[in-house]
Amino acid sequence: MNRKIGTYFKYAIGEILLVVVGILIAVQIDNWNEEKNERRILDDILQSIANGVQTDIRELNLLSTARTNIVKKVETLRYDEKFDTKSTINIEEASFVNFAFTNILNTIHLNTNITAYESFKNSIYFGKIQGTDLALLLETYYKSAAKIREREDQYNLSVEKLSQEWFAHYKNNEANLFLTPWNAGDFAIVGSRFLEIAKDPRTHAIWESGLGEGAILKAYEEQILMGKKLVEMIRNSETTFDQQTILEFSGIVFTFGDAEIVSLLIDGEVPTGFDLRYAASGLFPNYIEQQKGYVAIKYPPNKYKWASAYFYVNALYGRVNEMDFTAYSKVMIEMKGEAGGETFEIGMKDINDPPDGSESKIKVELTKQWKLYEFETKRFETADMTKIMVPLSFVFEGPEGKNIHIRSVQFK
Repeated sequence: MNRKIGTYFKYAIGEILLVVVGILIAVQIDNWNEEKNERRILDDILQSIANGVQTDIRELNLLSTARTNIVKKVETLRYDEKFDTKSTINIEEASFVNFAFTNILNTIHLNTNITAYESFKNSIYFGKIQGTDLALLLETYYKSAAKIREREDQYNLSVEKLSQEWFAHYKNNEANLFLTPWNAGDFAIVGSRFLEIAKDPRTHAIWESGLGEGAILKAYEEQILMGKKLVEMIRNSETTFDQQTILEFSGIVFTFGDAEIVSLLIDGEVPTGFDLRYAASGLFPNYIEQQKGYVAIKYPPNKYKWASAYFYVNALYGRVNEMDFTAYSKVMIEMKGEAGGETFEIGMKDINDPPDGSESKIKVELTKQWKLYEFETKRFETADMTKIMVPLSFVFEGPEGKNIHIRSVQFK
């Protein structure tokens, strides 16, 4: 009897265990299905955001082209030394003037696709990526878009004010003459009046405002860079930046010091957050030429006492012009001379260094072949590494001309 009870008891325990295991398996399968469904919904939301960002990128490219064209037209008029002394103007010249003027009056701005992101940010699914690089990039991208729109609106308001003043002064037929010169009749007769209006300070003020359109091009460039990376990460189901992205986004998404390596030059391209500039002891053109895979820097013979090509910290629309370099102990520069044997000095300046060449410098001699040169940053003794403004300069002195080529610059 006891044996039968024990057998029944074991059987019952086995049945219970089977039921429990079955329930656990069912729960696990249900969890897997729910997790899979949530991943699918999250992916759908992110893909929708990526589609919107791709549309943004197309619009940003168009905006960049439009604003670049305005700046070119205005500069053409501004630097035409004969324009202010012209006594006659033909219809072709008048049309160019007209297009520059009316293009500025036709204000434009960015329309960011934000609906999908706003819905995502306010949903339970945002928590799935919170704390990741992807979430940081998303937040930065849309905050930056809002700042761009704010800058555009401020500029457009200033143009609108100038436009109102201009139309108030030329509200009669003269406005039509200037806005549609090809409909004004015999231009040999009305051309002189068109030219008078073109030279009017009110007209010039509108032209000059057009140069301001160039100030926002850097912001578009950064927005496009972030947008392309967003699309790439979403399409590839990535949530973490690789080291190259950290380098490219130094000064945009996070601080420079977050990167193990800071690049001032990558295959001849200056990354966002830095500028490459030129200075000399006298008036000078731009002696820095962008080549395929490197930059060429020229120091012409018998022309200057000194000259320098230098990298300059320039992030967040110029608001950040210094950075902490204490984490970086070495600078590595890949370069060569055009002829070989070129000598010069490299330097590093903090934001308080006087512009007199008194900073610590290291002498360099190049070969005709590409070579990676390595220098310890502690050798730049006068530079306060906590507030570097010029991370690297190439200093030339004396009458001897020389051309150098630089492919990459990295601080490690």
